[in-house]
Amino acid sequence: MTRPQTVTATRLLILALALFWLAFGLTVAVGAHPSYRDASVIRWAMAGGALCAAAILAALANQLALHRPLTYWLAVVLLGAMTLGGLLDQLGLADVIFLAINVIPLALLVRDRNWYLTPPPEAAQDRRTA
Repeated sequence: MTRPQTVTATRLLILALALFWLAFGLTVAVGAHPSYRDASVIRWAMAGGALCAAAILAALANQLALHRPLTYWLAVVLLGAMTLGGLLDQLGLADVIFLAINVIPLALLVRDRNWYLTPPPEAAQDRRTA
């Protein structure tokens, strides 16, 4: 099964989302975000959580090329949870952009689910010869 172009687009959008989380985490960590200027536990928890989200998203974007169903489902659940969290927050312009960056790759993941959940041809051939 050939890889659809939307798989590459999905991976790039997830990487863009990872960069967003990285930028947010670094902004909070250095105290440049207006909501988290004081050196409180909340500031460091937000920075750490954002940096962890960036790392997880980057890893998922990398692993999505490998036809691993577990990676697919982890990406769907994570993007779904981030979208739900964004909807439960107050919606400003930044939140709408954040939601779009979440919803588009989530929709593309659902659209291309057969590609992600079908083993690559090499794996099917390896099972036949074993």
